Amino acid sequence: MVVGVWWVVRVPPPPLEASIPFATTSVASNTVASNTGETSALPSSVNITVYVSGEVVKPGVYVLLATARVIDALQAAGGATNHADLVVVNLAAPLVDAAQVFIPRMGSTPRVTLPRPHAGINLPIAGGSAGATSAAGIVDINSATLFDLDALPGVGPSTAQAIIDYRVANGPYASVNDLLNVRGIGPSKLAAMRARVRV
Repeated sequence: MVVGVWWVVRVPPPPLEASIPFATTSVASNTVASNTGETSALPSSVNITVYVSGEVVKPGVYVLLATARVIDALQAAGGATNHADLVVVNLAAPLVDAAQVFIPRMGSTPRVTLPRPHAGINLPIAGGSAGATSAAGIVDINSATLFDLDALPGVGPSTAQAIIDYRVANGPYASVNDLLNVRGIGPSKLAAMRARVRV
């Protein structure tokens, strides 16, 4: 009888799932310390997930605060390698969820001549923190930088500069079709970039 009572009240063994190891991922901390020294988990709505690659010490996917900047993603990935070209990366740019932060190797990305930076503080380009490029990847040809235009299909640095030169000489573009007036852009090249540009 004693054995029967012991069998009923005994503590059951832990479930099998408790002994299975789970893989962990390297992510930035998603806990925040309070004034009392206690830590609490941040709600997922204030976190974003970004992929950091290129010339960083630990490439990978990281969870950051929604207010994070490129510099935060770089630090989460262990910092830049000795071969990284940080001059061509805006470390102050804000991040968005599912973005990729790519740190190029020195000499792999041309350092195009831009009208900025000037001495002192350089504010973001008109149109918000995303500059002339919207979240959908559409470029406004009236405010785009040489870097924005160079990323368009079929457009290289010389054509990108020609688009800016025409804008400076003739004023803002009235329509996307005005690109046909730019040296080096014909109907086929305009067709290749039409889905990615706007005025």
